[in-house]
Amino acid sequence: MVRDEPQTSESNSLKIDLDTLELGVHEREVDLDAAWIREILAATDASVAAGGRAKLELTVQADRTVLVRGELDLRYRVPCARCLEPAVVDVGAEAEGLCVTYVPAERLRSWAEYTGAPEDEDEIEPLEPSELDEIGYEGSTLDLGALIAEQVLLAYPMRALCSAGEDCLGLCMRCGAELNSARGPDGAAPTRCPSCEMPLSGEALDEPSDSPWKQALAKAKDELDED
Repeated sequence: MVRDEPQTSESNSLKIDLDTLELGVHEREVDLDAAWIREILAATDASVAAGGRAKLELTVQADRTVLVRGELDLRYRVPCARCLEPAVVDVGAEAEGLCVTYVPAERLRSWAEYTGAPEDEDEIEPLEPSELDEIGYEGSTLDLGALIAEQVLLAYPMRALCSAGEDCLGLCMRCGAELNSARGPDGAAPTRCPSCEMPLSGEALDEPSDSPWKQALAKAKDELDED
C-alpha cells in the first residue's frame, strides 16, 4: 500500500494521473473547497459554511481498471421543512461510503457493442453504457470531481428537519412566527403563538380563513386561473 501525501483541491488532486501510480493500493486525502461545493449546489437552496474532506483509496490493476473506495466528511445546510431554520445534511452519512469501478472507456464501449458470437443462435442484445456498473475514463487521467459532485447532489434531501427533528413545531399558521423558540423551560410546547396569540391546539388545527398565507395562496390561484 502506498500512502500519498495529503492533497488539496486547489492542486487539482481530484484528477489522478494513473501513469504516476504503481499497481496496488494508494490512499489519498483531498480537501474539498467550500466555493467548489457552493458551485455544485448553486441550483438548490443549500448553504455551505465550510469545505470538507475526501478520504480515498485507489486500487490500480494491471489492466488499468481502478477501484475507488472512500468516504466524505462534508456537511451543508438546507431549510427545515417545517420551521425553515437550518437543517444539517451529512453527505458522508448519506453516501454510506464510495465504491466505484473505473475502466478505460474503449473497453467499456466494446462491452456495450458486444452482441455475442456469430454462431450463437440467440444473439445477445448490446447494452447501453448507462446499464453497465463501471464508469469509463479516457486516456490516463481519472477525474474524480464528477463522482464527488454527484454524491454531494445525491445527499440533497427531499425533506429535512432541523435539530428538533419530528418534535419541530414549525411556523404559526396565521403570522408565520417560528414556534420552537417559544417552548417552556421544561421543553413544553406553547399553547399560543408568542407573536399573534393564536391558539396552537384545538381550534387552531384549522387554519384561519383570514390567514395571510391562505390569502396569498388564493391570490396565486386566481392568477393561474386567469392565465
